[in-house]
This record gives sequence, C-alpha cells and structure tokens, in this order.
Amino acid sequence: MSNYAKAKGTPIEKIIKGQMQAELSGAGMYFALARAAKAQNLDDVADVFKKLANEHIAQASFYAEFCGRYPFEKEELWQFVKGLSKAEYCGEKAILELSDKVKKAGFTEAAEVLKTFAAQHKHHAEVTSELVEKYASDNVKQNTKKRYVCGICGFEYEGDMDSEPDDYTCPICGMPKSVFKQK
Repeated sequence: MSNYAKAKGTPIEKIIKGQMQAELSGAGMYFALARAAKAQNLDDVADVFKKLANEHIAQASFYAEFCGRYPFEKEELWQFVKGLSKAEYCGEKAILELSDKVKKAGFTEAAEVLKTFAAQHKHHAEVTSELVEKYASDNVKQNTKKRYVCGICGFEYEGDMDSEPDDYTCPICGMPKSVFKQK
C-alpha cells in the first residue's frame, strides 16, 4: 500500500514536512558523530551512529513520500530525475569552487575531501543521466516544455512554473519558487 502524497493538502502536511527535515538533520548529525567516533578509533561506536543515521534517512523518506515531496508517477518521476541530474552537475561545479576557497583558506585536507564530494556529484549526474536515457519516455528526453532553473542548486523544472502553488519549493534545496529563472 502506498502512502504517496496522502498528507498533501491536508492540515498535517506542514507538520510532516517539518518532521522530514528534522529526520534529515538527525541523519546528518549521526553521520557527523560517526566521523568523530572514527577519528577517535571507536569503530564500533561509529558503526552504531551510522546505523542510527540510516534509520533517520529511512524515516525521512517515508515522510517525503507521505507529503508527496518527490514525484511518484512514471512521467513525473523521470522528469524529476532529469532535472536532478542537472542539479548534480551544478553541485559538482559549486563544490569544486568551494574546495578552491577552502584550500586558499589553508584547509588543504578539507579541500581534498570536497574534491571527492565533487567527483561523487559528477558520478551521480552521470548515473541519473544514464537512467533517464534508458528508462524515460521520448517525451521526457526532449526539451519541449518551458524550463526553469533553480538559482541555488541548478535543479531544472520543466513545465509551467506559474501553475505551481505560491508555496512551491525546490525539491532539492527547498528554496522558494521565486529563485527559479526561466531558461
């Protein structure tokens, strides 16, 4: 049984979205604690924190499904993944720029970690692009609709942005629709 978007448009939608964000923050916190434990050679503690982080991610994904945060239907799903791929390429570029700034600030080791993150974003972009090519319909693959780009993360929205409600937010970075510019 799917819970997809059952809370969307209901009085509890805002609460569900807040809970989703809280779970994502909790996951980040536990992953950070795992890194700290690992640095102290507490591998068993790091493993416990990673398990807790993954549980928070699973919970966040339930809330995302429940409030309809991400698309579920075939065409919408692949349209979203197509836009996500563009955001991943933008993420690679942004993180490389951040890596340069971090290095100039004297944090060479952190800059190298960021370069690894940038490479991961590039890989994510390539994988998601390949999935779109393999599974999306020709309609999704073609750029026949208006395109809007999130000025923060680079997510590309195809369709009529004016048809989205005023409280629409970028599904990647959560910024309001006002940061989107037509491409």
